[in-house]
Amino acid sequence: MPDLRKFWFGTQTPNMTEPRTLPPHAVFEAVMQIVENAIFSRQDHHNRNNQHKEHHTAGTDQLSVQVFLLSDEVKHQGTDLMWFIVRAAMTGPWVNHLHLKDFVSDNLYKVVAHSQAYSPDEYCLWSDLVTEGGRTQRLIANLGAGPGDVSVTETMKKVPSGWQGFAVQFKVLYSKMSMLSESRTISAFLHRIHLLSPEVSLEFQLSFDEQPSTVTFQPNRGSFRLSVGQRKLLTGIKHYLCPAEIADGETKIRPRPGARVMLSATRLSDNTEVRVQLCVAAAVTPPVDRSLLSNHCCTSVQLYTYGPAGVPLYLHEKCPLPVSHLVRWEDYGLRLAGEVAHTEQEGVAWPDCTFRLETVSSSATQSQPPEQQGRPHVLQLFLVLELPNMSVLTTSQQIDLLAVLRRELGQLGADQRGKFSRAVHSALNKVLNNYAEQREKQAVMEKAIPHIADAMQTILRYSTDDGFRNRCFDAVQVEDSRELAAAVSARLWDIAVDKYQVTPPTSVRDTQVVPSVEPPETAPLQNTQPSSDVPQPEMAPSTGAWSSTGPALDPAMELHSQILDEDWSNPGFSESV
Repeated sequence: MPDLRKFWFGTQTPNMTEPRTLPPHAVFEAVMQIVENAIFSRQDHHNRNNQHKEHHTAGTDQLSVQVFLLSDEVKHQGTDLMWFIVRAAMTGPWVNHLHLKDFVSDNLYKVVAHSQAYSPDEYCLWSDLVTEGGRTQRLIANLGAGPGDVSVTETMKKVPSGWQGFAVQFKVLYSKMSMLSESRTISAFLHRIHLLSPEVSLEFQLSFDEQPSTVTFQPNRGSFRLSVGQRKLLTGIKHYLCPAEIADGETKIRPRPGARVMLSATRLSDNTEVRVQLCVAAAVTPPVDRSLLSNHCCTSVQLYTYGPAGVPLYLHEKCPLPVSHLVRWEDYGLRLAGEVAHTEQEGVAWPDCTFRLETVSSSATQSQPPEQQGRPHVLQLFLVLELPNMSVLTTSQQIDLLAVLRRELGQLGADQRGKFSRAVHSALNKVLNNYAEQREKQAVMEKAIPHIADAMQTILRYSTDDGFRNRCFDAVQVEDSRELAAAVSARLWDIAVDKYQVTPPTSVRDTQVVPSVEPPETAPLQNTQPSSDVPQPEMAPSTGAWSSTGPALDPAMELHSQILDEDWSNPGFSESV
């Protein structure tokens, strides 16, 4: 795009006397609200199109932020303050109805008012809507008493340019070092947006010197994406690890989504009650299969929180979500060991916060293959609070909702701890070994398998079909019903170990190998006990044991179902008794 500064600006030197510096992050927060407004406007436009069955080309949607140093301006004497222009430009069919006044937020107003105080003879906030043929509508802001008191002056010009779109631009008096720091945060903010909005082209450009530096996040519609709620999460590993940390052949992380949980209603400033749903995904990076992972190799946990339309909730501010209370870390043999200072790694998406993890129980860890031993892993949690499909809010209401979530997320997490915890655990259980769950499964199996084995032994003991009993004995390779319970128990533990990763008792492990004894075809049947040796009513406790345990025996019921599907080497095994 051509440089429009000389076209629009004169050569008059601004009036700068005793300039006061803006507070930290002032420029970033102003840019952040411009970008968020653009994202919500785009989302609102697409929602209306979907209602009317209209389609658009998503590839034309683009959002770029550019920071220019006005090199023809002179630094204020005795200070390091310089004049910059910050420009947020956007393209796509959704920009034609945008207006400058919709972008004037509290933060932007403070920055522009500060600039206007030291440059009263020049305008410091304006917008350009460039249409076909370079026809440009410029709206110049005239600041009043506050963000809601802004009038605009319209001018029309024709600027030769192949670019079409809408841009919001403002001047700011800032130090070069502070602007460099703000620029890194702006770029990181766009990167975080890119993770959940991979269909949009994002760009950040910094022009301090002769050669501008540009960071571009190209649209991604490939396979490196995972659905988290209504959004698509980028899974390319280069977004999460530095090149030196990526092993050969590793191209993407493997997040696993959890359950969607609807939270209680949140009240907006206009008293509208809005319900949002919480969607969670978890990943272990570098990626490793859970069956090969020892939880103690996860040395830290990173949290990424998002609001409606995939907008990051936090970046430079501390995330207030009580992470230590949302997860029962002891279930995974882990505990939080303090927050880690934020590191601004180049090219890597910044998390909201990072905590160190420590192991609390080494007895629960599983053995690792040699290639995985000692390699530290990072546990990543992605929390997305989004509007349900049928919810329709205006752009201003979505901006208000975003502010409410940022302000009250910590309280929401405390008040609705059970819902947050359920959603997080549903994702964590897919990437970590839940030792508490394993202990519960172990207890269920130890209680259920003896009942199943005894019940099968009782059935055969009372069966009057000699052919059926012989086939059963042959299938489990026993001579009579006295050995049947032990043999069936061993077979059941084999199934349970494979399906639920439980550990058979020592008595069972010692009898895992059952001797193969095949009686001659003419040998008489060994089990000839009369039905009177065990009274018939004694069968009730065995069958009744299922109902007494309630839902806790669900894994055992699954096991019983699998037993019925097992091939016990004899197609006639399922004959009626």
